[in-house]
Amino acid sequence: MRNGLLVLHIIGAAGWIGGGLHGWFSYIQLARASETSGKALETLAKTADRYFGPIAVLTLLTGIGLVWTQDAWSWNDTFVLVGIGVFVFSAAYQPLVGVKTEKRLLAAVESGEGVEGAIRASHGTFAVDVAVVLVALWAMVVKLGA
Repeated sequence: MRNGLLVLHIIGAAGWIGGGLHGWFSYIQLARASETSGKALETLAKTADRYFGPIAVLTLLTGIGLVWTQDAWSWNDTFVLVGIGVFVFSAAYQPLVGVKTEKRLLAAVESGEGVEGAIRASHGTFAVDVAVVLVALWAMVVKLGA
């Protein structure tokens, strides 16, 4: 059971990090490509929730399963708390910040005005999100606090 949960947990984390890095790169490249890339950006934005929601939930649930089934790990281990914290942070950060910068970028590309400023804001949002998830990855690999 441990190995199955661990593999699924790693797949979830890899999908979360990889999707974030891909989104970071593609949103910015599409926004710079041309005014006609708005539809592609819109499609990417619509599919993000359908992708990141299940990936985040998979990562969270398999992490919970690992803590419940492994005597070596507890809810007080720092790496477990970091993982939960990242889930909570992302669940709040994306609706409060990510969605706003995404809408700003889509509107800027559509209108052709303020694209570079919207790209910088989007770039910053992606950087924060990816950095937070990478901190969680580091905490998990080194088993911080265990």
